[in-house]
Amino acid sequence: MLVASDTYAHKLKRWLFELPTIKLIVLAWVSSYVVALPPVLYANFVTSTQSFGGPDMGKHAIVKMIVFGCIVAPLIETTINQWACLRLLKRFRCATGIAIGISALIFGLGHYYSAAYVVMATLIGAILATVFVIEDTRNGHPFIATLAVHVLRNGATTLLVLFAR
Repeated sequence: MLVASDTYAHKLKRWLFELPTIKLIVLAWVSSYVVALPPVLYANFVTSTQSFGGPDMGKHAIVKMIVFGCIVAPLIETTINQWACLRLLKRFRCATGIAIGISALIFGLGHYYSAAYVVMATLIGAILATVFVIEDTRNGHPFIATLAVHVLRNGATTLLVLFAR
């Protein structure tokens, strides 16, 4: 059974590494919503007394949401949580899976609006770190690819928030 599982993991890894960058970005973007579902559902239906949270930019701060949420935050967070963190851990010869986990946890803890939000952000951070590692390993553009996923995620979420008002 271990061999079958190992083979499946190897096939998945090979498939991810062979994906063109644009498809990797789209897959990661969609996956960032899939992994967010359990914490969002838990926060909204199981612990309905606890607020899920999120950045509060004011009721009519559309420009602020777009500039900070879709441009500034992704640039800063990608620089710190993926580029600097993963480069530093690679320099210390940290195993890739552990480096992704550390990067994801730092990303998640930087989003402490609620416990459920930290879990969601940590899962999204794992996706972002994985994109960075894949693109870095194949000598692509890890910062740009990761930033693109982050900008798409925050942009789509901003649109959802704006239209849900």
